[in-house]
Amino acid sequence: MLGTSRVHLERSSRGGVFTATVSIAVIGAGYWGEKVIREILILSRKTGMVSLRSIVDSSPDVLERCRKKVGPLDYRTDYQSLLSDPDLSAVHVCTPNSTHFEIASAFIKTGKSVLVEKPLTLCSREAYLLVEQARARRVVLSTGHFHRFNNGLRALKSTLEPTILGEPYYLGLEWTGISPLQDQGDVITDLAPHPFDITNCLTGLWPDKISCIARGYRNRENEEVAFISCEYESGLVVDIEVSLLDLRQRRNLRIVANKGTAQLDCLDQKVVLQHQHGVVNMPIIPSNILREEIEHFANCVSRNRLSQTFSNDNDGLLGAHVVTCLEAARESLAEEHSVKVTLPSLYGESVVMN
Repeated sequence: MLGTSRVHLERSSRGGVFTATVSIAVIGAGYWGEKVIREILILSRKTGMVSLRSIVDSSPDVLERCRKKVGPLDYRTDYQSLLSDPDLSAVHVCTPNSTHFEIASAFIKTGKSVLVEKPLTLCSREAYLLVEQARARRVVLSTGHFHRFNNGLRALKSTLEPTILGEPYYLGLEWTGISPLQDQGDVITDLAPHPFDITNCLTGLWPDKISCIARGYRNRENEEVAFISCEYESGLVVDIEVSLLDLRQRRNLRIVANKGTAQLDCLDQKVVLQHQHGVVNMPIIPSNILREEIEHFANCVSRNRLSQTFSNDNDGLLGAHVVTCLEAARESLAEEHSVKVTLPSLYGESVVMN
């Protein structure tokens, strides 16, 4: 399928196959945007599979700081002129959460593929609308759930085989750290997306019911710690702790299954198994998860533009389902009871719920 942008073809080193170089603009050059920019530049130098078309941020000061760090590139304070840029294939959106829908939708409508940092949007209706728009325009929509490219998580998933750990009984996830007072956002929106997505990545399941309690201590306006319990139709139970108050930065997951237990440190990508054969430290070579995510996105965009089949491991639909789970957690917090999670079907009906 051909879109509105020009596709630059390069000969791959593997079998003489032609692949498309993907021209990417980064929207938002703050803390995370800078990391994305650096990885795109490294991939551009090492593989030639991507090129950095432009860096956009509404703050001239942020752009100047970025310019000093990464050098002379195309810097802009407004993304509007990129919407009709024929040399632009895709954008990576690293802006505040409240802007995700507007920016992503604008680029999708002009035939550009989009990778949006988590959460995909702040409400599920907008999230599923983005999914529909991307399908209608036949472009790639991805969400920044980059732990799907974490080699530790991949190794842990491989243990959920009948001969190793077997069926999981329950999971516990700790996603904590100390953060400055939050002027905007809240701990559920900021930290809970990854635990919800990681659980789905491991099990292929989404919660049937969610209950949540949360508190704000330094700032009464926003929650700074939350405890989220998820029930699944299969009987699986998942407990998630997210905190902006804990001096210990933890990105941990624990599985208790019918043949043993496993612990994953998502930061170090280390997995420790305990089962009938004793304690095993799995041999894992850590992955650069952000770089792999960008590379995967570029591959999806390239194959899509050349009408080749592809599988998007962090598809926008996954991001939309995560937003639904976040909404259920917030509804449970407000109503003080567990909430049924309803995920719309994309088959045979609209996913946009009125």
